[in-house]
Amino acid sequence: MILKNSKNAWYFLNQGLTAVYYNQFKKAISKFNKAISLEPENIVAQLHKGTTLHKMYDFQNAIICFDHVLSIDPKNLDALYNKGISLENMEKYEEAISYFKKTLEIDSQYSDSLTSMGLCLSKLGRNEEALKLTDQVLLNNPKNSSALYNKSLILGRLDKSSEAVSFLKKAVDEDSKQSDTLYEKGQKLTKEGNHEVAIKFYTKALEIDNKNTKALVAKGWTLDFAGFSNKDIFVFYDKALEIDPKCTDAHFNKGMVLDKTGVHKKAIECYDKILEYDSNNVRALYSKGISLSSLKKFGEARFYCEYALEVEPRNVIAICSMVWFLEHSKKYNEALEYCEKALKISPNYVYAISYKGKLLFSLKKYEESLKWYNKAIELEPDNQTAIFYRYKVQGVLDKTVKDSFLKRLTKL
Repeated sequence: MILKNSKNAWYFLNQGLTAVYYNQFKKAISKFNKAISLEPENIVAQLHKGTTLHKMYDFQNAIICFDHVLSIDPKNLDALYNKGISLENMEKYEEAISYFKKTLEIDSQYSDSLTSMGLCLSKLGRNEEALKLTDQVLLNNPKNSSALYNKSLILGRLDKSSEAVSFLKKAVDEDSKQSDTLYEKGQKLTKEGNHEVAIKFYTKALEIDNKNTKALVAKGWTLDFAGFSNKDIFVFYDKALEIDPKCTDAHFNKGMVLDKTGVHKKAIECYDKILEYDSNNVRALYSKGISLSSLKKFGEARFYCEYALEVEPRNVIAICSMVWFLEHSKKYNEALEYCEKALKISPNYVYAISYKGKLLFSLKKYEESLKWYNKAIELEPDNQTAIFYRYKVQGVLDKTVKDSFLKRLTKL
């Protein structure tokens, strides 16, 4: 029974951690509470509940969690340190310092505590003491961005403005480098299809540098992939655009989400913002064409799809956007011509191969259609669209054979 409860507790704990990475803090707390209800002495669940409450600025309840951990493990560094920063955020600097000192009795080189203790001392007006602690951290690690930020603040309070600016710049540069490294790791995982782990890296990248627009866009895209609401997704795109109004990926991804949820006019606004400063942006041009088509503005839609191809005649996605537009306009033969253009450039492009099958089906060329769907599945065995339509085509062919057989029987 104990083993079963332990397993269930860790199951809920892991669910809580996943929720944290997706910024679902209330859900995370609920999962941690379930883990704790099954295993009250699970200090890992208590610790993560505390750090999540801290993210929600609920410092008093966060401290209750850290105290629970410390009642079981009085020398738990994470609980001592996190209680210290919670007290610091509550402006209880002297009390916070006492907890940072406790961590340093266990590990005299615990850099996070040295840095946070220095910040508290500075806020109490003890800037020279604060500077010594900060310099101690930087002696061991000159790239510690938290210590660099703190030194900048302390020097500013000591009216050493030029030095303060210099250290602030160093801190910003270090955060930017670390954040970019984490973002790149996340991108690699995204390309491998490992989205749950990737979002952890994007979250960490943003914890270090909340102005990393690439990480903001990547996290928004991952939330979209995971099926989150527009509201949850747009927080990240809007933040990126607040930092950089010309963040093309944020405009484009936001437009794509709006388009697929049927908000076509708003999607067009996103694409237009890109075209204001980049009039030949192919993605924005053909995407605007698709949204216009959904609004039944077929003339304008064709204009933008064709304009995209004037800019980049060999862009297979732009060509396939024209295929999509023509197919939805029931111009199957013309769509087929564009499909052939795409396949001439990229013979194994599965989207175009599958679409050719769809066009041939619409033209009632069922045997040819089946051949192209088979090719799509051969290249991409898990392509659910091709699998579905192949089954549909096969059904039509089987019915044709059956009807022909019955017709011959009735003539006998």
